[in-house]
Amino acid sequence: MSIGTGQLFQIFKYSVYALLAINTGHFFLENFSGSAFTYEDGVALSDIIVAYTDAIDTAAWLVLLMLLELETWVLPDEKIKGWVDGIISVVSFACWAVILYSFYGYIATLGVPFGFDAYIGPDPCGLTGTGASFANALDDYELLNATNCQALAANAYYSVSDNMFASAENLSLIKRLAWTDVVNAGLWVLIVIILELEIYLKSSALIGTKFFLAYKSFKVLLYSILFVNAGYWWYLGEPWDAWDAMLWIVAFFFIEMNMLKWQEERAQLRAAGLIE
Repeated sequence: MSIGTGQLFQIFKYSVYALLAINTGHFFLENFSGSAFTYEDGVALSDIIVAYTDAIDTAAWLVLLMLLELETWVLPDEKIKGWVDGIISVVSFACWAVILYSFYGYIATLGVPFGFDAYIGPDPCGLTGTGASFANALDDYELLNATNCQALAANAYYSVSDNMFASAENLSLIKRLAWTDVVNAGLWVLIVIILELEIYLKSSALIGTKFFLAYKSFKVLLYSILFVNAGYWWYLGEPWDAWDAMLWIVAFFFIEMNMLKWQEERAQLRAAGLIE
C-alpha cells in the first residue's frame, strides 16, 4: 500500500495538532508546579485563570483549532447547518469566552513582577530553609537555597505576598516574558477573529478585490510578529515556549491553506452560477 502526497500532508498536519495537545499537558504541569509557590494556601476558584492561564488558554485554542479544521476542511458546506451548525456555534462561543478570559489572565500576570520591591532585610542566604522561594523566570520557581541565594548578593527583590526573592536580572526576565505572553495572546485573538469573519462573511466573494488583498496582507503582518515573538522566547531562554509558538504558527498555516482552497472552490461555484 502506497501513501500519496496528500495523505502525507494530512498525517503531518494531524501530527502537529497532536504535539499541541502534548504541549497543553506540559503547560498544565508547569502551571501546577508554579502555583505551588505563588499560592501556598491553595488556588482559589477566582484565581484559577491566573494560576493556570497557559494551560487553560492552550486547551481552549486547541478545541477552537479543531472546530476550524472541521469548518474549513472536514465538513462540506452543506453539512454545516441545523444542529451541526448549532453545536459548532455553541462550542466556539465557549472557547472564545475562555480565550478572552485567559487573555485577562495574561494581563493579570503582569502584576506578578510588580509585586516585588527592593529587599532591605538581612542576608537572604540566612533565610534558606525557612520556606522562602526564588524566582528563576515566569512560572519557574524553586526554594531558596545556598546556591541561588548567591544571585541576590548585589540587587535583591522580594515579594511579601509570595515570600519570594528574585534577582534584578531575573525580575527583568519575568517582566519581558509576561509582556511577550500578552502580545502573543492579543495577536492570536486578532488573527482568529479575521478567520471567523472570513467564514461567516463567505469571503470567497472578495477574491481578487483590493479589500481581499488588504486583509490577507494584514494577517501576514500579524503572523510575522508571531515569528518575532517565537524568536524572542528562544532568545530569553524559553525554548519550550518558542517551540509551542512555532507549532501554533504551523497549525494555523494549515487552516489558512484550508481557507484558501475553500475560498477558491466557492469562487468557482459562484462563477458557474451554482451559488450566490
